[in-house]
Amino acid sequence: MRTLARKPDVFALAGLAVAVVLTVTGCEGDGQSGIPTESPEPSAVESVEETTASAAAPTVVVGDVPGNPAATVALQAWTNDLVAGTDVVGRCWTIAPERARQMYADVDAITAAVQQPGRDGQYAVTWSAGGVDVSVLRSEIASGYACPYVNPTGAPGYTDEDARYAVERFLGRVIGAPVDPDDTEERYPLVCEARGTWDPWGTGNPGVPPLATDPDVLGDLDSFDAAAASVTPISEAYASVTIPIVEAGTPRDLVVLLTTGSNGYCLGAVD
Repeated sequence: MRTLARKPDVFALAGLAVAVVLTVTGCEGDGQSGIPTESPEPSAVESVEETTASAAAPTVVVGDVPGNPAATVALQAWTNDLVAGTDVVGRCWTIAPERARQMYADVDAITAAVQQPGRDGQYAVTWSAGGVDVSVLRSEIASGYACPYVNPTGAPGYTDEDARYAVERFLGRVIGAPVDPDDTEERYPLVCEARGTWDPWGTGNPGVPPLATDPDVLGDLDSFDAAAASVTPISEAYASVTIPIVEAGTPRDLVVLLTTGSNGYCLGAVD
């Protein structure tokens, strides 16, 4: 059983003791009148400014997203770390570590994609190249540091591991041990929105997801075993996660129903 515990140059002129005021024209040269001389060395100030500008410029520039500049800025922050060899898996705690490790392995494919113009879709912004899609959710963009999902073009955006990890994060919050201190419902929603579209069993009579109206239904949760969780597809749109828990001192299996929405997998009901 495991309980989690867990973005004006100055020139010095040598010569006669007569100060000569020089007028710089638009012609090439060293800025002195008379016979041209060798070009002067750049001042210390110029050298520092050029070095600083060079160091600050990203080696991979993320493509613009028409109408959504924040998406470019947020993915640029992540891309800078990826290219620099920073541990982006550790920083991207909204994604299961092993899933992130697999998605972020091909740096060349990712950097080729992100340099293309981004497309702003219904739920995510996507950059594509070479059969690879790099997509970021709106909650990630709002954070200022967008951890993307990387998938072959046309492949499903989310996997069973994403569903299982959404449950792990939710239950971690319930017992007071989120995967990260910033992992709150306000910043990174995990509960499905309170809209009348919830119908996991295909009854034809959709309603509001039960968790949307009662998100504190697991108030007596003591612990859970994330490593023992299993995922069962219900349909193309819905899945269930079965996970061992201890609730009010009693062990049992919890069944969580999920679907996908604007922030990836969301939890709609528990049993």
